[in-house]
Parts: sequence; structure tokens; C-alpha cells
Amino acid sequence: MRLAAQPLPFDADRGRWVHAAQEAARLHHAVRAELAGLPSTASAARAAFKALLLIRERTRGGWLRWDMFGSNPAGVLREAGVYDPDQHRLGRWVCWTVWGRRPPLYIWTLGGLELPRPLPVGRTALFAVAAFAALSPATSLLPAATALLAADAVGVAAAAGLPAAVRHLTRRRVRVVGTGEAYATVFFRLLASEQRLRMLAERSERSELTRAAAVLPRLVWDAAGLVPPAADDMEARAVLLGYAQSLALLVDQAVEVERQEEAVEAAIRDEGTQHERNGEGDE
Repeated sequence: MRLAAQPLPFDADRGRWVHAAQEAARLHHAVRAELAGLPSTASAARAAFKALLLIRERTRGGWLRWDMFGSNPAGVLREAGVYDPDQHRLGRWVCWTVWGRRPPLYIWTLGGLELPRPLPVGRTALFAVAAFAALSPATSLLPAATALLAADAVGVAAAAGLPAAVRHLTRRRVRVVGTGEAYATVFFRLLASEQRLRMLAERSERSELTRAAAVLPRLVWDAAGLVPPAADDMEARAVLLGYAQSLALLVDQAVEVERQEEAVEAAIRDEGTQHERNGEGDE
């Protein structure tokens, strides 16, 4: 059986995908107008604008970013984010806010310091107002203009520094695999197998599949950690490929078992129907 190259967007929910694609298409036209007004040298700004066109799908264990303008009209997977499965719900929400909800290249490095790009005006103003309220007792003796400037400086620093600090604290709780990784395609195939097995477990409610699906978050997390070193480390590469092949084999076996059970149930129904017909004929 040919392995799927990537999972299905939104767990094969066609309605959600169509809605997300329509929103991305509307954004696409707006972004094209913005790009037309930029100089050809503004490559960073162009990359940031184009990153906004990626459809962000929040999953149970992380997120996916889909490119609807790629070679596949059903969407091309560009990035997958995975959370530490041992993390509590609040930690996952923080990771989603800082990592999953933001487009790529949102945070950049300058002189070893991580800063957001661009710095949102609304958030900066909010931090400035909060800083002015918090510092008002300490700055009450200063002139109003000086106090306002001090609050603005604290607000800008907080608006720039707090997201970077949270990103630094959560970096070990998130693993991101993008198409730039050498073995990203192997990981995306593993995600496709994970999705199929999980959907089979939910549909069949078999205890064996339910137990297998319960360990999938840990397997996906470990596999995501193997993608970067797989490019140079043969041992990591072998383990990653083994994970992908083993999970694909497990999915194939589960599908075959389900097919056989359906065939047996169909045969039993047909036999019962035949007995009923024979009984009516004897009467």
C-alpha cells in the first residue's frame, strides 16, 4: 500500500478546509496589493506577508501550517509543531499562543536578543498604559512628560521582551519541523499514519487500537526530535525511518483487520437474510 505523503487537513473535515481556504484566498488578494507597493529589496517584509497566507490548523498535540497555493490544491503541509505530551493544558495554551498562533519569522534575533517582528502597535500601547498605571506612585514626583516617557519606555521594553522571554522558557516544550528539514517528508508521512490510526481507533472503538493511539503523542514527539539530527547522524536517521515504517505497518494491519471483520459481518447478515427467505418459501 502506498504511504500517504502528509496527513489530511482538519482530519478530513472538508467543510472546515473550504472555509479556511476561502479566508486565505481573501487574505491573498489583500497581501498581493501590499506586496505590489513594496520595493523589490524588501525581501524580509515580503516573506512575512507571504507567511500570513499559510492556513494554521490547531491539533490536539500541536499545530499544522498549510499552503493552499502550492502544487496540491488540497493543501501542502509546510510546517508541523509538536508539544511535549507531558505538558499540562496551560502550558500547551502558552506554547500555542507564542509558537503556533504566530506566523513563521515572527520573532527574529538581533545581537543575541530575540525580538518580535514587527512590534504590534496595539500591544505596545497596552503595555505602555499598564506601565504608566503601575509606575504612577513612583513617578508622581516627576513632571508629567517625564513620567509619560518613562512609562512608554517600560511599555515598549515589556512588549518586546516578554514574548521573547516566554518563547525562551517554552522552547524545550515545542518541536517544529518545517519543509526546510532534510527528513521532514519522513516525519510528515509519520503524521499521516498517526492520523489514520487515531481515526481508526475513534471509529472502531476497539480497545487494542485505543491503547495504540494513546501512545502516539509520545512517539510523534520523539520522532520530531529526531528530524534535525537525522541529516547527519545515521543512527538518528535509522530510528526515525523505523518509527515511520513501524507505524505505517501497524496502520495497514489495523485496516486489514477492520476489512476482514466487515467481510465476516456482511457474510453473517447475508446468511441470515438467506435463511429468512428460505423460511418464507417453506411456508
